Amino acid sequence: MSQQFDPYHEWLGIPASEQPPNHYRLLGVPAFEESPTVIQNAADRQMAHLRTFQMGKHSAESQKLLNEVAATRLCLLNPDRKAAYDIHLRARAPVGPSVCRPGVPHSSPPPPPPPPIAKKDNSILGEYELLDQLGSGGTGPVYKARHRTMGRIVAVKILSPEATSTPELIARFRRKVKILAQLNHPNLVTAYDAGERDGQHYLIMEYFDSRDLAAVLKQHGPLSVRHVISYVGWAAAGLGHAHAQAIYHRNVKPSNLLVDKQGMIKVIGLGLARVDFDVLTSAASMNAEITAPRRALGTFDYMAPEQAVDARQVDHRADIYALGCTMCELLTGHPPYPGKSQMHKVLAHRSQPIPSLRSLRGDVPMALDALFQSMLAKRREDRPPSMDEVIRKLQAI
Repeated sequence: MSQQFDPYHEWLGIPASEQPPNHYRLLGVPAFEESPTVIQNAADRQMAHLRTFQMGKHSAESQKLLNEVAATRLCLLNPDRKAAYDIHLRARAPVGPSVCRPGVPHSSPPPPPPPPIAKKDNSILGEYELLDQLGSGGTGPVYKARHRTMGRIVAVKILSPEATSTPELIARFRRKVKILAQLNHPNLVTAYDAGERDGQHYLIMEYFDSRDLAAVLKQHGPLSVRHVISYVGWAAAGLGHAHAQAIYHRNVKPSNLLVDKQGMIKVIGLGLARVDFDVLTSAASMNAEITAPRRALGTFDYMAPEQAVDARQVDHRADIYALGCTMCELLTGHPPYPGKSQMHKVLAHRSQPIPSLRSLRGDVPMALDALFQSMLAKRREDRPPSMDEVIRKLQAI
């Protein structure tokens, strides 16, 4: 039996007996280190090391640890937060210097780990109290939160330092949230507010009590044809509304589609979206990305051939392609090209024949298979021209 992969141990030299590590142990510095320069440099080293694993088979674990290191850095570089954290850590147990140096054994067990960053010092971010972490994506973690005055429950996305590391990226974020705030559709999660506090840029969004379709698929297996037609139709409606505002998602996949107990679908994950300001303002210099413009964007299992070449030039038809890939996975349990490597997947999307849904699942209607084939056309000119057309064909099935 193969041993479960342990990123703390394999990548950072932190044995299981010291997991989850406290903040200092995670950065590999002495406990209660006071020098901001030492803390900053240690965090930069750990993040640079973890980034080397982002293109491998454990990319999700790498991103999770990157977010954890980024949150730790924000905590320890904020004097008030660091003081509160240190008091909490000292109250639990004494910490020797060896506990905070990766790979150095210690003679006594480490102290119990502190609560996650979202739980300490009342977890106050402006007018919001952070409650629970809901998930984490490429641009930062998402928390369930409560407005301290109104009592409204919301979702708060805190952008990672990487996503706001330069004035240009911050300006892109601010331009983009102005556009996202204009989206108002029942199949899109609504953006309420955005701001910055203590160096943390955040986006306040509608909270939707739900599960993502990737989790549903993992628990129940392939979904019924009837449910898939409904879910894909609702997702297409939300994405079509975004497309009308010149916003292209670029990361449509089951984990970015939420479903509640009533079967309502909402699209999330607009952190990698492209806003085409050429359409909105005729200003070519204002095309926006939340993340670094030269970074490969999207998820290879659902990525249109043209997006793998240049994610900055895609339009709504890349989302149509990704939604087709998503439909395939919801019906069959796997994406259309489940390759062993990222390069294999890229090449398969570009050149391998489009699979037949009916050959994989006999109860798929011929019309639905035909729609799927058109959504996955290699040339974007051969795909349905809009999400409205996708919806029209779904309604005819």
